[in-house]
Amino acid sequence: MRGWLIYDKEGAARNAWFIQRLQEEGAAHGLQITLRVCQKDETFVGELPDFAIVRTVYPQLNERLEKKGVRVFNNAKTSALANDKWQTYLACKRWNIPVLHTALFAEHFPVVVKSVDGHGGAEVFWVNDKNEYQALVRKMTERGKRFIVQTPCDILGKDMRVYAVGGEIVAAVLRSSQTQFKSNFSLGGKVELAQADETQRRIVAQLYDKLHFDFVGVDFLPSGGGWVLNEMEDAAGARMLYACSDIDIVKVFIQRVVNSL
Repeated sequence: MRGWLIYDKEGAARNAWFIQRLQEEGAAHGLQITLRVCQKDETFVGELPDFAIVRTVYPQLNERLEKKGVRVFNNAKTSALANDKWQTYLACKRWNIPVLHTALFAEHFPVVVKSVDGHGGAEVFWVNDKNEYQALVRKMTERGKRFIVQTPCDILGKDMRVYAVGGEIVAAVLRSSQTQFKSNFSLGGKVELAQADETQRRIVAQLYDKLHFDFVGVDFLPSGGGWVLNEMEDAAGARMLYACSDIDIVKVFIQRVVNSL
């Protein structure tokens, strides 16, 4: 079967090893996976593939391909929700999934301000007071950025990424930083393999029941002695998982693709 592996230009250059690994594992299962570099406004004409693995954050692409009958990994519903932190928060409130208090404006300080579509710890800011907040709002508004305002969690510089393929948790990685409130691996955070607890397993199962995702990263923050959902990554990066374990999540994911097709 023929498939497209869709990236944007920057992502394709940054993820050469991961792309090669997906293509190699796909070939081992009889899948011909071709890299296709796309832009947000891409339209698809001519012969279409049997499936598409979308590894860029343009939910519009997932939706356009689905409407043409292509099996898309992840589906458009998952991509749209995971790439909008405000919609993720609203969905979690509807589904009774625990999350930190989140709003569209600051009600008290300090707060954490995030763009709704940021990834990898980018566009996440600690704001101490009203003056800092107003200056940041002006800057983000000028750049056309939508944002959310979040109450800080109980323990700063710590979170957990849970990797899920289908409804099954494949691995969990604890991230921590001694120097800043963000613990992302791409920003220098320390990573170690961990075990998802019962609350995290229940939340991942709830998300799968609602979204039927294929491969996501679900991020949790410590709160009240347990964990609450922070956000969900659609095109979840796996560098830190390969850095701290011998778990080959590409192998697990490609098996999901094969089974789905």
